[in-house]
Amino acid sequence: MPPRADGIFVERQAYHLKPWCDQAVVVAVRVFPHLRIWKQVYRPARFLQEWKKWKDRIVEMPSTGDVNGLPVFYVRYTSPPKQIFQSVWGFFAYPFLKRTLVALHKEHHFDLIHAHWTVPSGVVAVLAQRWMKVPIVLTVHGSEVTYVARKTLFGTAVVRWVLRKVSKVLANSTWTARELSKYGADPERLSVIWLGGNRPKELQRMSEGHKSEVVQLLTVGYLAKRKGHRFVIEALRVLRDRGYVFEYTIVGDGPEERLLRGLVDDLGLGDVVYFVGHKPHAEVWPYFLKCDIFVLPSWAEAFGVVYTEALGLGKPIIACEGEGGPEDLKALGPCVELVKPRDVQSLVQAIGDLIDDPAKREDMGRTGREIVSRYFTWERNAVATMEIYRDLVNAQTTHILKRAGTMP
Repeated sequence: MPPRADGIFVERQAYHLKPWCDQAVVVAVRVFPHLRIWKQVYRPARFLQEWKKWKDRIVEMPSTGDVNGLPVFYVRYTSPPKQIFQSVWGFFAYPFLKRTLVALHKEHHFDLIHAHWTVPSGVVAVLAQRWMKVPIVLTVHGSEVTYVARKTLFGTAVVRWVLRKVSKVLANSTWTARELSKYGADPERLSVIWLGGNRPKELQRMSEGHKSEVVQLLTVGYLAKRKGHRFVIEALRVLRDRGYVFEYTIVGDGPEERLLRGLVDDLGLGDVVYFVGHKPHAEVWPYFLKCDIFVLPSWAEAFGVVYTEALGLGKPIIACEGEGGPEDLKALGPCVELVKPRDVQSLVQAIGDLIDDPAKREDMGRTGREIVSRYFTWERNAVATMEIYRDLVNAQTTHILKRAGTMP
């Protein structure tokens, strides 16, 4: 039972586990006015307007739902702002979630808890285990070691505490596993299980025969500073000055959007850079199909599912060296061009080389597709995860029987 499941990679894993186990998904939904609302407090009319919009969204939020056949329970909780207090979110969330967890456990008698992220879900799982008495699997997606544990000493303590309490820790990359070991993760209870990147079955029928005289560049990702959009845009200005012809599409939204749009205008790239906003996951695939090069030079990137999704469609990718997913992919074959983080010249070189060499793009894409089909599928992820579930549940059963005196 995952106490929390937000993120398409969590939904995909849970969906592919359906043939082997029954699941109830509990999503802890944090309810706290965004910082942008509080910034309007000195403008009462605007503040009240933003507050009403926020309140209306909360009221419209469902309490239950069905996501691809999975029962989902959305439980609201509140806690202080992220910037200082994210490490305590789980302790705030647990009192709100406990009633739902108790009711579900009475109905289903769960054999195992699968928590995604240390905070808040890992904390909630550890607190619930005191009365649920079942093993905990914790999947670490990266923010624990790139943000929570580094932000405050209490955050470090919370991450260490959860890692000690859970039965098994799953890391999404070799890099993440190394970072977790620094915070006390037991190597014997730590495994790397890669996430999936295989395309939906319905996409198999879509044509990949896109041909264009203009090389198509694509980025899919939240518009935040660490994703590196600004450096791509600055690199493209250099490349355009050198005579390169291209188009660049950015899928996503976020706090950096206004800054990035201003940068595009300042650099005179408005005719070749396109912001298409946030798209539901199912609507992103056509953008992958259309592109010739996928570029996302983000740092503090523990994995990056979008890399494997692009490679699964045979697209070469550009990513930052020293990051989790890109380094693991590179180790399996030449499908990734690794650049220095926050380095415009490194991006100029990598993008220019791939624009100049269509054969290299094709070879990288072919290699990437083979790597994804072999190592990075959701089916493979589900099988590996289910093996861990079985081992933990069998060990728990054996332990209970021995304590009851029914086994030698």
